[in-house]
Amino acid sequence: MTGLHHRWMPSVCASAVSACLALMPLAALAQTSPAATSLLNEAGEAVSAGRYVDALAAFAGAIAESPDDAAARAKRAQLFEQLGHPDLAAADYRVAAKLSPDDASLHKGVCLDLALANHDLDGALAACNAAVRLAPDSVDALSARGYLQLRRGAYAEAEKDYSAVLALSPAAPGEMFGFGVALIHQGRVKEGRGEIASATLDSSGVVSDWESRGFGMQGEILPGMPKTKASQPATSLTDLKTFLNKGEAYAKLAGGCGRIVDTGAAATDVSWSGECRFGLLHGVGKLTPAGADAAPVRFAYGRVIAAGEEGAAREKTLGLAYEAAEQALAP
Repeated sequence: MTGLHHRWMPSVCASAVSACLALMPLAALAQTSPAATSLLNEAGEAVSAGRYVDALAAFAGAIAESPDDAAARAKRAQLFEQLGHPDLAAADYRVAAKLSPDDASLHKGVCLDLALANHDLDGALAACNAAVRLAPDSVDALSARGYLQLRRGAYAEAEKDYSAVLALSPAAPGEMFGFGVALIHQGRVKEGRGEIASATLDSSGVVSDWESRGFGMQGEILPGMPKTKASQPATSLTDLKTFLNKGEAYAKLAGGCGRIVDTGAAATDVSWSGECRFGLLHGVGKLTPAGADAAPVRFAYGRVIAAGEEGAAREKTLGLAYEAAEQALAP
């Protein structure tokens, strides 16, 4: 499972989700029920076609069919990662790691995604320690713990982990950057900035990778996701949760809520009178242009729901796709 969770894979996989998901070993599927296997195959086909909502719905079905199998959870976690929702990925990895406690990559997934989400950093440390204990020479596990230590402000510990990674993989630009950040925050500014400069010399994407992780070019901590504890929910209804299919985009409306539209669709200046759930139009309401009235329309997670059986089926699919997000609202 280390293929997808390579240290800097997210920047590569963002435009090739299906290829990245295909990297997960399929041996784990041996214990999956036939019905769940069929749903996992359906999910894989949907991912390949860029129908990520359908894929997430199929994953939810597979999990319901085989709740004690780690494979479906891990596969859905991988898709959540590539869609940019590490909080949801961490929850799936956490269940998968309990089901398969000797798999270091699952513990590492818990650690890294919790760190990215800035949530339950104590739990993340326990997961990373488990990953390193199971695979002490794993570059991915050590790198994840190094990043987590930066998030925790344990810069000396981060330096140790990144030093261990660089001893195993000396030319890893992401880890050189993290090592530099750790040095800067211990007062070794010149040395740290030298490491960062070396890291970015031949790796243009490493800067944006680290900015998405909360650290800037000078090693500074960037504003971003607030830190939350295990006793708090990992997400909230105000957090934007878009699962965009291929060819779709998010359009923000007046008032802050938004809908899912085709890429390139013309912007419209309208407001929404109904519920806003995960930053998306939800339920029955009116899309009202300034100074005009409109008929009520039904939305589910930002998408229009037509009347009849087809609309009901689409609403059910969206409900399954957003099942994990709804569950994440509870601590």
